[in-house]
Order: sequence, then structure tokens, then C-alpha cells
Amino acid sequence: MDKANIERLQQLLRRHEEMLEEKRSHPEDFLRQNEPFREGFNRAARSVVVPVLEEIKDVLVGRVESASIFHRVTAAGLRVKLDRMEDFERSLLFFGDDAARLVRITHEGVGFGLLSCKVPISALVPALVEEEAMKFLRRLFGEEQLRRPLAPPLRNGAVRSGSELLRL
Repeated sequence: MDKANIERLQQLLRRHEEMLEEKRSHPEDFLRQNEPFREGFNRAARSVVVPVLEEIKDVLVGRVESASIFHRVTAAGLRVKLDRMEDFERSLLFFGDDAARLVRITHEGVGFGLLSCKVPISALVPALVEEEAMKFLRRLFGEEQLRRPLAPPLRNGAVRSGSELLRL
């Protein structure tokens, strides 16, 4: 390793040790620096995010293997598992990012690329939550539809496609 890099690393480690010592000696200065943001996020999650996602979950119950709502100090969201054959869930996550003081919205799970957008907490309104939930569900059920086999042909050789019949 280059000597200059070793010196830089040692400086970083010294500064880190100083910061840890400062935190040990004055913990009140470092605890809960982002408490107002967390409280604001929790209020928004309880009053906006969770009620909208509860309505959506209620519609999904019985049609998917499982649908559940979760709410923690810095996150709230909806988890969906489509069927027994797959052992993974996909999630719509509203995450309160303390550092940026923004709410990050992500779609997570196998088969999903991480789709993320960031919004200020003031923009977290029921219409936005519903719009993001519909994007998530379109992606979820759209991908599922691509994996399902086509409808079996009818006796006369026609293939069922929604409400119309196609002759082959």
C-alpha cells in the first residue's frame, strides 16, 4: 500500500477515534439530532401512509398468499407474497432518511430493480401514496402475468383472451 494512503487512513482512524471519544463524553449532544424529522415522519406514516396501504392490503387479502403492513421508527410499507411456490416477498417501502431529511420510496424484492424516488415529508399525501402503491402493484402483477401460462385453447381451436375469442 502507498505510504500516502496509509497516512490518510491513519488520519481518518484518529479522527474517528476522537469523534467516538467525544460521543462517549457528551452523549446528549449526539443523541436524537434528527428527532424532529423522525417524529414528523412517524406522524405522516401513521396518518397518511399506513391508512392508504391498509385499504390496499384489504383488497389483496384472499387474492395473494400474504399481504402485510409494517411500520417502524423510520420505515413503513406493504409486503406482498404472491404464492406458496415462491419463498420471497416484494415490498413497497417508505423510508424516512434522517440524513437527507427526505422520504425515500422504493420497490424492493426479487425481480424488481430498485426503483426509488425522494420526496419531502410535506409532499407525502394520500394521493402520492396511492399512486406509488399502484405503480408497485402494476410492476408486481405485470411481472407475474408474464410468467403465467396462456389460457388453454377451447374445444373448437379458439384461444380465450379476456372477453373476446380469437380464431386460429
